[in-house]
Amino acid sequence: MSPPALVIRGLAIRDGHGALVVAEVDLEVEAGGTLVLIGETGSGKSLIAQAVMGLLPQGFTASGTIAINGHAAVDAGQAGLLRLFWARETMLLPQEPRAALDPTMRIGRQLFERTGRGDAVAALQAVGLAPEVAQVYPLMLSGGMAQRVLVASVLVGRAPLLIADEPTKGLDSERLDQTRDLLLSLRQAGRALLVITHDIGLARALGGRLAVLREGRIVEQGESVAVFAAPRQPYTRAWIEADPSRWRPSLRCCAVDSPVLAGHGLRFGFRGGPALFEGLDIHVPRGGVLALTGPSGCGKTTLGNILLGLQAPDAGQVSWAGADPYRDRAALKRLRRRYQKLHQDPASVFLPGRSIGLQLADLTEVAPELDLARDLPPLLERLRLDPRLLRRRPGDVSGGEAQRLALARILLMKPELIVADEPTSRLDPLVQRETIALLREVVAGEGVGLVLIGHDRALLAATADDVITIGR
Repeated sequence: MSPPALVIRGLAIRDGHGALVVAEVDLEVEAGGTLVLIGETGSGKSLIAQAVMGLLPQGFTASGTIAINGHAAVDAGQAGLLRLFWARETMLLPQEPRAALDPTMRIGRQLFERTGRGDAVAALQAVGLAPEVAQVYPLMLSGGMAQRVLVASVLVGRAPLLIADEPTKGLDSERLDQTRDLLLSLRQAGRALLVITHDIGLARALGGRLAVLREGRIVEQGESVAVFAAPRQPYTRAWIEADPSRWRPSLRCCAVDSPVLAGHGLRFGFRGGPALFEGLDIHVPRGGVLALTGPSGCGKTTLGNILLGLQAPDAGQVSWAGADPYRDRAALKRLRRRYQKLHQDPASVFLPGRSIGLQLADLTEVAPELDLARDLPPLLERLRLDPRLLRRRPGDVSGGEAQRLALARILLMKPELIVADEPTSRLDPLVQRETIALLREVVAGEGVGLVLIGHDRALLAATADDVITIGR
């Protein structure tokens, strides 16, 4: 009988201030088997994956033991020894695809130079990407396309243990199904999978074993089918019930005759190529929610940037409360801070070298009336954010925590319009539901317009007043 692909015993992780964030975790992945790890945002799921790879953030420490593919157990604090297993024994599909890609190198060279051109093209085509993608740079890819590039890199790897951290984040339904099938095919080929996900559908489809993490502790684990059929813990039941397909549609009430944002006849294409969209009309009233959806790479994020005055359209006109930000520079300067973007990649919002608290304090330079002592604590509470996170740097918080902190930063600015690009793709179902509820509360209560970009059609249908589908 083959030894387990991964054995974790007594894993404990402390942050740079000595606080215990993962406590006495015991997990095992059978050779050729699957373990799916679910749980709340910030509970330590990604930290467990980083500990196995020897990649914990600076200042974090680990104890306990980790054994990989039958090799002798390694002290979890010995990051250098764990890194020796890279590529040969372990492979990581990280949560932040852009952070894993070198922006100065073409995709084909940096990911597939050791496999040959043919293998690179085949791997790209297997995830629905054109062969030409091998010749482009990461910044030319959408978030979903970057995610698929990393999945393609896994296909050409040979490591028997794959750790996938949110592998379907940011993917449209077709690509999500494709990635699920690729993960299943890897398991059928005998590779073991440790998959971290907030996607309930993916967790069900992968089967195997399921472990539930809450506040750094395993609260339930067992065969996936059994846990989904009869969860023992109230938290597990609540997590399953929070799937967007179970949400009740929101009540829709807005001032339809007073648009905070409008667009008419919008068109855009890259470098003289075919239009991603054209003849597009947009109308977002105060207190209204407009959803934009469509396949990965169709131009959703680009359209959001056009609406925010960040990328001029090839044709058409944008209106901010009656003023055109591309033609009226005075209006752009006056309204700039009121038209805000919640990025798909929260790491792009914060500087890596400074604490988050200091960066939030910087907002007073552009908003002198802001009172952080008054406004920030209740906002953190509504977003379920521990105030101690403000002492950390952006790289020392989870993806879900970073996204909620980015949302707090926007709400402190009292916006008139928010363009939210996949705002809940990093959040577990419970926090996702609460975050969307908070956005709806802000939209309705303060007359803010919201443009919601996403792939989850059930979530969009339950949240938006109108849904526009963009296609090639």
